[in-house]
Amino acid sequence: MSDQQQAPTAAELHEVMRELHTVQGRVQETYARLWSAPETHDVAYQLEDAAGDIRRAWEALERISGSFVRVYVIPGTESLCGVPWGVCPDHGNTLRVSGDGSWCTVAGCSRKWSHDKLDGTCSEPVSHEVTGVSEKPFLACPAHAMDAEKRFRGRAVAIGSA
Repeated sequence: MSDQQQAPTAAELHEVMRELHTVQGRVQETYARLWSAPETHDVAYQLEDAAGDIRRAWEALERISGSFVRVYVIPGTESLCGVPWGVCPDHGNTLRVSGDGSWCTVAGCSRKWSHDKLDGTCSEPVSHEVTGVSEKPFLACPAHAMDAEKRFRGRAVAIGSA
């Protein structure tokens, strides 16, 4: 893929799916009109088959859309993550909170914080861009990128360079 051409996102595929749904509706409306006249039943059956083909294409796009979830490494940024919940910088989404303290629940991790890190915006440095999960890509720290990979396992999440 060229540098100027970006891979499609799940959001783009969902737009195609919406368009297919509209086309399928029009095909079904035409089918109903043709079915009402006995002399056009043969054509109506063909349209019914076409509507089924469109439905199958829509279902295939739905399966494929998960394949476009991507996590890209971003070199040299100084931004902060900003995902609206905190994480353990080493282990990701593994925090527990009690009172004003937070800690990582991974065995052997000694990270603790004297505040509710889970209920705050993440302030770790950004290192990755996550695309295809929602309408817009978002920047994330290594721990939130790792969490995105775990959450979308089975949906072909890939790590690559930006």
